[in-house]
Amino acid sequence: MPAAMPDRRALLVLPLAAPAIAAAQPRFPERPLRVVVPRAPGGGTDILIRALAPGVSARLGQPVVVENRADATTIVGSEHVARSAPDGLTILAADNALYFNPAIIPRLPYDTLADFAAITLLAEAPVVLIIGRQVPATNLAELIALARAQPGRLSFASGGVGASTHFAGVLFALRAGIDLIHVPYRSSGPALTALLSGEVTMNFGGFAASGQLIRAGQVLALAKTAQGVDPAIPTFAEAGLPGVDVASIWGLHAPAGTPLPIRETIREAFRAAAEEPETRARLEQMGYQPIFSTPVEHARQTRAVIEQWMEIGRRVNLNQ
Repeated sequence: MPAAMPDRRALLVLPLAAPAIAAAQPRFPERPLRVVVPRAPGGGTDILIRALAPGVSARLGQPVVVENRADATTIVGSEHVARSAPDGLTILAADNALYFNPAIIPRLPYDTLADFAAITLLAEAPVVLIIGRQVPATNLAELIALARAQPGRLSFASGGVGASTHFAGVLFALRAGIDLIHVPYRSSGPALTALLSGEVTMNFGGFAASGQLIRAGQVLALAKTAQGVDPAIPTFAEAGLPGVDVASIWGLHAPAGTPLPIRETIREAFRAAAEEPETRARLEQMGYQPIFSTPVEHARQTRAVIEQWMEIGRRVNLNQ
């Protein structure tokens, strides 16, 4: 008996089903995108995200809400994102602390590699060493001499434990052979306030937060960890102290399990926002160098940086 012929009506219906199913998929995002900044307002992470937010919002068709959940270690904000729904609507704007903390904090409330899904590397920038006008030094050599004459008396402010500004200070003390007191704050903004009030001797921070004070002559910039920003500020190597080369980096991460297409959509929105001529010029003026990687590339970058600092932490005391 010949095989039964398929129902032609069914064949006509099947090609129409795929578009109907595709149309049923919700467009991302359907609600505002929350970007958690684990630092206080006024710091490098906060400034960067707020500069990009309008362009990202225009491309996603939804508001971008910047939410500051600050502490000196970035753990509070990071844990909040790690425990959020993996729908792409809550993401973390990370600085170096996310990548450095595993080397200095033994019991984090999350697994940095397992509990986050990488989106992109956003930008990098040099760290700048500045001092208050009350400090009797006009260059790096004079500051080092002052610290050697008063071991354990001079202090440096950073944007928080595990931040690039923290490790720049650690490397500076190590390379110069001096003993400094580390005073961490919740971001570069409060750290600068402490410097201006005389609570600390020096500050390691980003040019985005300190540039206006430097240009106004309220503080004196002695060195920076890499080329970029104001060419009048020498690098540490140019000032006679090589090896202080920690850069600030920023990246975006979503909760683990966030689908790759969603992460790619977010990455593309931030990349396009940073490529707007006015925005890019503004970022570069503040010292940021936009750098965008794919989610897969940033996952590799994250693992590599964590492993690098874990190895350094086994050889050097990073809790200074």
